[in-house]
Formats: sequence, structure tokens, C-alpha cells
Amino acid sequence: MKQIIAVTLYLGLAWALTSCTSRLDKMPYGVVSTDNFYKSADDAQMAVTAAYKSFELLDGQNTWNTQAGYIPMGDITSADAQAHPDLVVYYQIQQSICPTSSDQFLMLYQRCYKALALTNIALERIPDIDMDADLKSQYMGELYFIRGFFLFRLGYMFGTAPLVTKSLSIDELDLPNSVREASWDTSKSYNNYTITHSELFDQAEADFLAALNEKLPDKCTGDQMGRADKGAVKAYLTQVYLYEHRWQDAKKQLEDIMSYGYALLPDYNDLFDGTHDNSTEAVFEVQYTALNQKGTDNFATVLNAPNADGFVAGGGWGWTRPTPDLEQEYEEGDPRLQATIFRKGIDDFFGQMFADRVNGTGLGTRKWCIANPPNNKGVTIDQVSWYNSCNFTLIRYSEVLLWYAEVMNELGDQATAARYVNMVRARTATTTDPNTINHEPVVHELDPISTTLTYDQMFLAIMHERRVEFAMEGKFGWDLRRWGIAYDYLHDPNRWQNQVTPGYFTYKKDKDEIFPIPQIEIDRSKGILKQNSGY
Repeated sequence: MKQIIAVTLYLGLAWALTSCTSRLDKMPYGVVSTDNFYKSADDAQMAVTAAYKSFELLDGQNTWNTQAGYIPMGDITSADAQAHPDLVVYYQIQQSICPTSSDQFLMLYQRCYKALALTNIALERIPDIDMDADLKSQYMGELYFIRGFFLFRLGYMFGTAPLVTKSLSIDELDLPNSVREASWDTSKSYNNYTITHSELFDQAEADFLAALNEKLPDKCTGDQMGRADKGAVKAYLTQVYLYEHRWQDAKKQLEDIMSYGYALLPDYNDLFDGTHDNSTEAVFEVQYTALNQKGTDNFATVLNAPNADGFVAGGGWGWTRPTPDLEQEYEEGDPRLQATIFRKGIDDFFGQMFADRVNGTGLGTRKWCIANPPNNKGVTIDQVSWYNSCNFTLIRYSEVLLWYAEVMNELGDQATAARYVNMVRARTATTTDPNTINHEPVVHELDPISTTLTYDQMFLAIMHERRVEFAMEGKFGWDLRRWGIAYDYLHDPNRWQNQVTPGYFTYKKDKDEIFPIPQIEIDRSKGILKQNSGY
């Protein structure tokens, strides 16, 4: 897959949602128009490649000058991360006070629709290409997955964003909101918020099921690694079912995934240093290469690495910094702490002690911190542009195991839920200490959790495990919203931010579960598109 994504597609799709009017019905110069494209199998491959590139732009932060990365949104919407002082909009989003006119919301929103434009036109045109039937089916399956992915993303981020499943002409662009309905179960303290009807989720589910009916392998291998396979499709289909509390449906998908041969890497550190791209634990990874002048390289190291400590090419910007709130979540001896976080005066990076030179939270992010040569471990580093070739994993097998634990807890089988949580915890027995100065040679294995916990106790155990296992991976803020506990969690006076600034979090129920529709999109629609409730 890393070979395939080097192909860059330059279609005449600057506004790919539209077809030409008579004023614009001219052959463009220097580009390929949609009228003479989509003729061959090579064209189909490039169209699919262009759709895949939609992941690169935001998930691994391919472009250095954008604030729109999706991954930080899942951290700053919790108490786990604090933004760099330059990123005022991140603070506003974290506090639930960001204006609807924010460019941040607009970029997140529009780039989903750009991805949908690319997939929709490819889904419409590729069926007419004369090419190998199996390869065509594979491409169609991948495109259904990509479209479902971005519809799902719009669904959990923006809720009532318009549903777009075809290429649109100019006079079709002003679309109304999609339907989204949710309910609360007051009999439960946790997992009490259900999406009862979402047109975006419904279409995402339909697309994922359509993808499963095409010629996709259960699990990609060899040079196909990184492409969408049934494991990836079922992982995202599972998430739809989790939001909708369709526990039996989720259980079936997860059991299928667990039969495909995934496995946890023994050392947690190996997941984030670029040396195990497309490993046995990777269910879906954003693919990157470097030094090919194709815009397929990863900037996440610079954005994540501690600001001004000089650990990486570009020095590190530390856009999001771990908080003491997150640090305190780790159990004593959990080696995932030092694998995830630099602590001032305690942890080092190849012999250089973390000093928190910008007086941040006293903590920095180690994950995806890729060093310059000779400590880059073979990862390609561009020391001029500061990009690298490290992949960015969106779904890991450990998440599948913890989802299964969550499902089994909801189905009343706490003993099985504990067994799957303990599979994830057991890796602490083989996870090394990455420090070289204050190196701890003794491996710490966390005790297994009890198989006799109550539902509430098991939920809290799963919640804890997800928080520390996926810390700084853009998960926990969305977890809090999906579980219906964001209000109580964020308003807890013991949250670090609330201790520093009383009343810091202003999260409101039935509003802040989703982001607002960007105001400029509402204005452009001349009133057809409405704002989400509460904004």
C-alpha cells in the first residue's frame, strides 16, 4: 500500500461535487477532466488512491499548516490533553465555547465532504470501466468503506450534517440537515446515551455492508497491507452499532474480526516508533511514505513531540500536551505511562532529559516521537521539511478486544468481559521501559481484574483501560460522549483543568455531544441548512 499511495491523482476536480455549467464547459488546460478520465483500470486505481489520500490530510497531520487534524479533537474534548498556548481554538473547543464561525469546524467539516466527493464520483464512474471484474469489485469495496468512514465521522462529529451519496451539480449543493435522534436511559449511570436514528449512520452502515459484499480479503497481507479489508470495515461497522447500542450486532462483527489472525505486539512501545508499520496489531492504518515529493509524508511527529525540547526534526511543536489528570490515571508500575508520556526530570529521549522548556503541563507526548538519525531506527526522516514515513494507526487490535469486553458487559457476561480486558493488560508483562537514564529493568505486569465485578465496576474498568491504552490517540473525548457521561466527568471539580481554573469545562448535555454546523455553510444555504440544537 505504501507503494500505491505514492501515485498522486490530479483530476479536474477542484470542485468535485459539481458538474459543469455552460459557462464552465471548457476543457481545462494542464489537468485531466472527468470527461476523459475513468476509462481504464489505471484510472480506477488512481481514483481509489485519491480517495485514500483523504485520510492522510487530517489523521496523521500530513499538512503542517493546518489545525484541522481529527486526532487532537478526541484528546482536547477530554481532560487528557491541554493545547499549545498558540492554539486558542483548541482551548475554546475544550471548554465548549468555540464560536460556530470557527475555521477549525469548517476545515473538519469541508474535508469530509471533499472525501465524499472523490468517493461518490468514483463509485459512479468505475462500474462502467472495462477491467478485471475481481479488481473492480475490490476497488468498489474500498470506496464503499471510505465513503462509510467519512459519513460515520460526520455523524459522530456534526450529527445533522447533510447526507451526500452522489456527485452533485451546482444547483443541488444546498442540502438540508440529515436526521439525528438520541435518547437517554435514566436507569443507567454509564452507557446511557443511544443514537436511536441517524441518517448518516444508516448510510454508513449500508456502505460498510456493501463493502463486505465486494471482493475484499478478510485481512490484507503482503503488498496489500494498508488497504481496506473486512477487518477494517467490520471495525467501523462495529462503532456504528456501539453508538446505537446494538450489542448483538456488534458482538458478531467483533468475533469475525478476532477470527482473522490479528495479535497484540508484545512491546507496547513498538506501536509508535515507526518500526512496525502494518503489524499484526494494525486493523486500519493511514499509510505514509517520505522523500518522494508526492505529499504522502507524515508530520505527526513534529506536531506531537514536546515543544522546544529538540527531540525531533523541527524541534517538536507540542500542539497537545498530556495533563496531570491523565498521568494520575495510570496504575503504579504500568509501563504504558512512560511509553506514552514524558515527565519533567524523569523521562528521557535517547539520553536527553525532558525539560518542558515552554513551561507547559510538565508532561510531553512520547507516542510517534521519531528521532533524527542515528536514533530513527530505520524510519525515513526528512530533516529539511521535518516529515517522516511513520504510519498512523486508527484502529488497533487492542481496541477490538476492549470493544468486545464492553459488549459482553452490556450483555451481562462480566466474566468474559474481564477476560478480554485482561488480554490487553497482560501486555504490560512484555512492555519495556524506553528510558535510558532512569531505566527500570524490571518488567511490571499489571494484576488481572476480577471476573466477579458488577456491571458498573466492569464499565469503570473498561473505561480506565481504554483511557490509558489509547491515551493521546484521539479516542477518549468521543468515548465520554458516546457513553453519555461527558457532562458529569468534565464537570467533576477534581479534573485538573477545573482545579486550575474553577468551572473550566462548560459542557452542556444535548448540545456538546456534537460540534456545530459551520456558520458559513448555513449562510451559503440561504436558510435551508439549520444549526444543531443549542448553538
